[in-house]
Amino acid sequence: MRVRALVALSLASASALAAPTLSAARYQDKVRGAWTGKCIGGALGMPLEGWRSADIRAKYPNLNGYVGYFSGAQAGWSGFLAETLIPKGGDWRTVTLRATVPSFNTSTTLASPIIGLSLERYSAKESYELRNVRVLRPENDASFRQSDWSTASACWWTDEGSVKADFTGERAWLKMRDDAAHRLKLLPGQQILISMEARHLSGDNRLGLALDYLTMAPRTGFGPDDDTSYQITGLLALERNGPDLTAREIGQEWVRTLPAIDASLAEGLALQRMRSGILPPESGQHPIGEAIGGQMKGEIWGLICPGRPDLAAEYARRDGVVAHQKNGVYGEQFVAAMTAQAFVESDVHHLIDAGLRQVPPDSEYAAVVKSVIDAHRAGRAWPDALKQITDKYPGICNPVFAEAGIVTLALLYGDGDFDTTITIAAQCGNDTDCNTATVASLIGCIDGWRAIPARWKAPIGDDFRCFVQGAEEWKISRLTKRITAAGGKVRAFHGDGMRFTAPM
Repeated sequence: MRVRALVALSLASASALAAPTLSAARYQDKVRGAWTGKCIGGALGMPLEGWRSADIRAKYPNLNGYVGYFSGAQAGWSGFLAETLIPKGGDWRTVTLRATVPSFNTSTTLASPIIGLSLERYSAKESYELRNVRVLRPENDASFRQSDWSTASACWWTDEGSVKADFTGERAWLKMRDDAAHRLKLLPGQQILISMEARHLSGDNRLGLALDYLTMAPRTGFGPDDDTSYQITGLLALERNGPDLTAREIGQEWVRTLPAIDASLAEGLALQRMRSGILPPESGQHPIGEAIGGQMKGEIWGLICPGRPDLAAEYARRDGVVAHQKNGVYGEQFVAAMTAQAFVESDVHHLIDAGLRQVPPDSEYAAVVKSVIDAHRAGRAWPDALKQITDKYPGICNPVFAEAGIVTLALLYGDGDFDTTITIAAQCGNDTDCNTATVASLIGCIDGWRAIPARWKAPIGDDFRCFVQGAEEWKISRLTKRITAAGGKVRAFHGDGMRFTAPM
């Protein structure tokens, strides 16, 4: 276990922090390492999102690189080509989806089938299960391979191998993965026929068939993604309003710069509430306010508060209550505090301790983190520790508890090694892009950008994209300078003590 290195920070200028052991250059290297790590983790985890851990480990027992994120960017979609109805009554019934593949440029584009578990023009609630999905035409695939399909948003794989949909918004689909779409090689004019068993449980009963069009050329850079986009909004709010930032000012930046977001997500619901006049913290007090959204976006506050986990957690609290409450906010405080401590501490055990000190000790969030610490101390293998978490918290993302446990697990069992930490996080399944991005950002901050292995950072390069309106395209090097400039102003304002003068 490494010895904790406490660093006394001093202000070099309004735009850079300097100290004997944290120069302005080192500050920038750590910030760039954290942001690049966030992008690396997102790119590694995104193609695996929603998979069960056992399926990931079976298909990728030696996960040592990206598994599809850079294979092609989405270049559009077909719209729904066909619809069918699941017979009501609760019994398993065979249903089919059939369509003609539209014309598209096969020299530059790949078509990937989507089974729409919710149709965008409908908003009715629905709940059902699917299993034994087979592509009958143009290629007769008689065996159901779960690993050929990914789930998104309001649907997930059950332990029995079916897909469960519990839909309350407009984003839920089962999408063929890029490698399987390459094998299928759909061509214009072909008939595509997909068969499956479906069981209607409640509500609407429509299914749809569509195609995503993916570019054949490899993509470069990272994003847009929600994990990082909301952090850009936080940075812009800080730059606009100064270090005495309030939750309501952050909320105003959301309303000013964010596009419409699916209201089945905590962030989308909060944005909808703010646009109707419900301001923070009330905007985050809703039934899905303890979801993962706070935990996934806490790093920015640690990056502007190096060595000050207490201050980072306070900023995170103010940002967190915009869309979340209780344990949803505690997740953001936990990650923000660990990130701030990563500037002055390399031992992951001490980082977790620093994060826990900023979370109510009697909260369920703290209990989850402590349970993983206990499992690690007891010498249990990480898959066993994971099973303990997912048995108790079988849901993904909402509430945040399973994802909090996975982040803690990956940090402890990875023991500070970048490759080991991010691959464990990815192999845990669940919300793999969020969890892998969080731990990759923390280790990237500890090590700095220069120390991140080239094979991980080379595909990311210096390019980052987000969905914040008016700030969509970034160079990570330029973003690093913006973040460290904000950090300098925060340090100048707060000095050595906590000093917030404005209300919420």
